[in-house]
Amino acid sequence: MEKRSLRREGFRFWLRPFEESDGEAVFDAAIESVQRVGAWLDWLTPSYTVSDSIGWAKNASDDWGKGANCEFVIIDSLDGSVSGCAGLNHINDLFCNLGYWVRESKVRQGAAFEAAQLLREFGHGELGLQRLEIVIADGNAASRAVAEKLGAVYEGKQRMRGRIGGRACDAHMYALLAASQTHD
Repeated sequence: MEKRSLRREGFRFWLRPFEESDGEAVFDAAIESVQRVGAWLDWLTPSYTVSDSIGWAKNASDDWGKGANCEFVIIDSLDGSVSGCAGLNHINDLFCNLGYWVRESKVRQGAAFEAAQLLREFGHGELGLQRLEIVIADGNAASRAVAEKLGAVYEGKQRMRGRIGGRACDAHMYALLAASQTHD
């Protein structure tokens, strides 16, 4: 699979595959957002370091498209800044997980929604996946709103489906099905 950026005419935000050099910019975005985003993502704690971020960027770049993960940085076309991250991971023959997070200074500007739309088109179109799952920790209303705006089908609350702060938590499951699929 070709490593390439994802864009759509009329979108402010676009996706670029991770590069090893993204570590520090992603760290800055993450640390700016530790209060809000850290409440929902297990890895983002006050002890998160620039070395952690540099390691993640290197792994995400090296692993991109090799089967299980396609991780992107969200770029704001207005100022060129890293506005968060989004990706498809745990990819198998039929489905994968679709995830996103946005830095504090870019919240409520459409970054997560536009990124998720681009990932949906990429996952269903180029990768031929039938199902994209969005798993959202219980209480994360902002991420649920993005999934619902995308038209993802709500499949219910799953007990002990996620992890936050090292502890299991309940999560809500949403699914985006390929256009050829029908659902009740």
